[in-house]
Amino acid sequence: MNIDKKDVSIEEIKSIFENRNGTVGDTIYDLMKCFNMAKLCRSLGVNKQKGYSLPALIIVLTLFPVMLLKTVRGFILSGCKLIEAQKDTFFRIKNNEHMNWRKFLYAVNKQFQNKLPENEEPLTPTENEGPLTPTCGIVDDTLLEKTGDKIEGIGKVHDHVTKKHVLGFKCQVYAYWDGKSIRPLDFSLHAEIGKKKERPFGMTKKQLKRRFKKDRSPKSQGYKRFKELTEDKISAALAAIKRGAKNGYIPKYLLADSWYTGERFITTIRAIKNGAIHFLGMAPMGNRYYKYQGQRFDANKLRTFVKSKSKRCRKLKATYIEVVVEYKDAGKVKLFFSRYSKRGKWQLMLTTDLSLSYIKAVKTYNNRWSIEVLFKECKQHLNLGACQSNDFDAQIAAVTLSLVLYTMLSFHKRVHSYETMGALFAKLKDQMIESTIAERLWDMFIQILIEFAQLFDIEPSEQFKKILHADEILADLERFYELRSSARMEEYFNKAA
Repeated sequence: MNIDKKDVSIEEIKSIFENRNGTVGDTIYDLMKCFNMAKLCRSLGVNKQKGYSLPALIIVLTLFPVMLLKTVRGFILSGCKLIEAQKDTFFRIKNNEHMNWRKFLYAVNKQFQNKLPENEEPLTPTENEGPLTPTCGIVDDTLLEKTGDKIEGIGKVHDHVTKKHVLGFKCQVYAYWDGKSIRPLDFSLHAEIGKKKERPFGMTKKQLKRRFKKDRSPKSQGYKRFKELTEDKISAALAAIKRGAKNGYIPKYLLADSWYTGERFITTIRAIKNGAIHFLGMAPMGNRYYKYQGQRFDANKLRTFVKSKSKRCRKLKATYIEVVVEYKDAGKVKLFFSRYSKRGKWQLMLTTDLSLSYIKAVKTYNNRWSIEVLFKECKQHLNLGACQSNDFDAQIAAVTLSLVLYTMLSFHKRVHSYETMGALFAKLKDQMIESTIAERLWDMFIQILIEFAQLFDIEPSEQFKKILHADEILADLERFYELRSSARMEEYFNKAA
């Protein structure tokens, strides 16, 4: 599917923590206070009797990306006085098998919804097209590459970008698009056992033996999450969508790529809440059969048979064919064949909404790009996949905290920037999500570091030396220097002096 990146880029988060009436630290504090971290932590199902409070520790762990930190060890070595807790205190939290991280992520999302202003402007309709954008559930997976073969449950998984098998996990995320923001609701980590019986998970017997092992209570949350590791992704995705519906997230459309588009997936989606959710996704142009006018066709033969129905969409500059067919037990579905040039390959889109037009189908499906942006931002800036702990429970905790911080930042940006400017999402709908933050994010990070240095009375240059990690961070700094002059850097330090 061709996607217009102007329609689906992400709004820069450079000024997320900026506050005209206070410091960056004040803004972070206000954000955590707004979400009521103490209340949220009750959903984790763990009571901490002594030592530092659980909310305080969770807040610090959540803010690691803001402080340019990836590990607990890095936090301890940085000398940051945000909290005096030692590394074992944090590890006990991350490695705790009884932590209900899934419920915690849902609790954050519910706070997001509850804290939105009551007078928030609704999305304005466009002419003849109904609502600007329908609510959408989006399911997709992304690779979390790892470097240690001792990590519990680790194995080699297929990277669809490089077409190679790499060490890591697949992280499957179910997210909710409400027309203004995308919010990650649920996720599961998966390994791929592979076809070679002599090398399960792409690992040798020696490597399998070296992997970390941990005994868990069958009643613990960690046991349930670890069990998902070898569960097929279709089953895990359907379970996540059902959990979302039970928590009140019932989108009009469920968006997915061709890997998910199958009879079982579609029929299960349609059965949720008496057919309240329609499926909309890409479908393979392979040996999948459809019934049309009493005959059985695969996709290519069907397209040839109905080529007389071909139309031209000037708005999208595409040639398309739409046809209603029967697809096994899924019943009647609408197919859209389309291509964007005479030499281009035909692509196939499938939906259970028989009233959907081609233009609206394409525009709605393009919302799926927002989850790709979520993955990109969380990996580059919020430490998604950076955890190298051997304990699988710590891996679940790390992914959850990345998604929690993303959700909180989305809330802050939505309330304090967009809505105070007269519902910017509604007025600038084509710029709701901008993927232009990479070059600008360093300005925000530097400002945050300087503000933290001021808060804790630390020399900014010394703070940089302690918490910047050599190779990876230096590469980013080189990129930063290419974009911003050294004079600009000096300006930041002079302001902090």
